[in-house]
Amino acid sequence: MLLLFSDTGGGHRAAARALAGAFRRLAPGARVAAIDPLLGQGPPAVRRICSLYPVIIQRWPSVWGVIYHASNAAPAFGFLQAAFGARVRQALAGQLDALDPDLLVSVHPLLNHVTGPLLDRGRRRGLVTVVTDLIEVHRGWSFSGADLVVVPTEEARAASLRAGVCPDRIRRLGFPVDLGFRPPAPGETAAIRRRIGLEAGRPTILVIGGGEGSGRLLDQVRVLACRPHDWQVVAVCGRNRPLRRRLEELPAAAPLRVLGFVEDMPDLLRAADLVVTKAGPGAIAEALATGVPLVLTGYLPGQETANVRLVTGSGAGIYVPRPELLPGAIRELLADPDRHRRMRARATALSRPAAALDIARSCLTLAAAYRAASQARR
Repeated sequence: MLLLFSDTGGGHRAAARALAGAFRRLAPGARVAAIDPLLGQGPPAVRRICSLYPVIIQRWPSVWGVIYHASNAAPAFGFLQAAFGARVRQALAGQLDALDPDLLVSVHPLLNHVTGPLLDRGRRRGLVTVVTDLIEVHRGWSFSGADLVVVPTEEARAASLRAGVCPDRIRRLGFPVDLGFRPPAPGETAAIRRRIGLEAGRPTILVIGGGEGSGRLLDQVRVLACRPHDWQVVAVCGRNRPLRRRLEELPAAAPLRVLGFVEDMPDLLRAADLVVTKAGPGAIAEALATGVPLVLTGYLPGQETANVRLVTGSGAGIYVPRPELLPGAIRELLADPDRHRRMRARATALSRPAAALDIARSCLTLAAAYRAASQARR
């Protein structure tokens, strides 16, 4: 199994890791590898362009919206494929020759059409596309040559159909998250809080901004922690070291714990009463799988716009786009235990925490079929 992802945002890597874990759980003897043909093994020109993504989404999110919608038009997307597709394919071809996978699993919208011409290189192999956006689906996801296109929602399925994917090749299996994301067991929340240096009985607000620490996280933490409140705050900055330094220097009046890039996000979510985040698909899926209500503070124009409606319409969270309104909104939520319990229940009902296993089962079946066909021709 060869997983194709890119570190243009932390969600693609997280989805690839979740699927790798599910493959190893179901088939311990399977060979599983993951590569980044854009930023990792990609040609220099492609790496330079893709490395601009975190800068753009942090500083000029409206510019990203223009780029997203422009590239979603057929002529512009065709130009992108013509300009960079051959270079990415060249980098990917070497990996195919070295690893000789039975199945490629793509979790990035720019790697599906690029991969298609390589599926017959050396021998026939399969391709599965796992869509890691929730509602708004870029045309890059909808490659009709894929054996299977896995979508997380009915809206994503409808978008794939409109883009020309055969209905028989689309399966709604959910969004792949690590199997560690689950609701807390009795007493587990307090135990986790004590272990990471928090007060066990104090309401806990988890503030996250993705792998790049985006989404006005500094302003949000400032209003939540720089005045006395009944709650404690955990802020996760990802790879954004300057942001972490600024948060650590805040004159906090409420208990505040500042973290960088973390590997224990499942535990942090189980320790939280609420998670404050922008409407990134991975953050939403992980919070839902853990049963934590969401306070959405913004969205990236383009693929995240409709995610706000998904969360608020389902009753699993609220939308508070202005930092100065956060304390009042959170105070109101925490003061109504019945409402908070209902939101937890809605979050749990909306999630599919075993999606990675369901996707992995389908992939393993396809991989076995391609492997058997290849051996039969020898």
